[in-house]
Amino acid sequence: MLDWVESLRSLFTNEIDCYKRLLELEGKKRAAIHSADGKSLESFVKESYHIMVEASELERIRMKAIEDVYEKEKFTKDESSITLTSFLNQMDRESNFKLKTFALELKKVVADLKDAIITNDKLLKTRKEFLQATVDSLQELSKEKVYTSHKQPTRRGQGQKGAIILNATA
Repeated sequence: MLDWVESLRSLFTNEIDCYKRLLELEGKKRAAIHSADGKSLESFVKESYHIMVEASELERIRMKAIEDVYEKEKFTKDESSITLTSFLNQMDRESNFKLKTFALELKKVVADLKDAIITNDKLLKTRKEFLQATVDSLQELSKEKVYTSHKQPTRRGQGQKGAIILNATA
């Protein structure tokens, strides 16, 4: 087997592992969002940042290795940026077979991670909107004036219970 094929398999494996750890953290983030556990969420965000930096570096190394293979094997570059598909299409059948499963797994894990991030983002925005609506509602209630028969208007929450309005014509 060619050395560069084994080297790329190793790079793919490390990168896939990195993205799987990120995907696992997204699941933990979702649980923290559901349970409104801000401390855990913050911890998971910090941890995922470090893993993203690692994944980014692994991707850079993999792309550099692929560019080196292009030069070494005299592959033709059709596009300004190299894609995995165009790279796999230019190699021999055996090498393609050995790397294609890793490339497909990497694509799948990255797609799953993207979906998980989008879901968590929507969930977080929904939680934030719900919390903001609750706070706004409570602020409005605290500003509401309550009239009594004996006194001047007082603000709700100053020892007064809420006024009840009855429709006498009903």
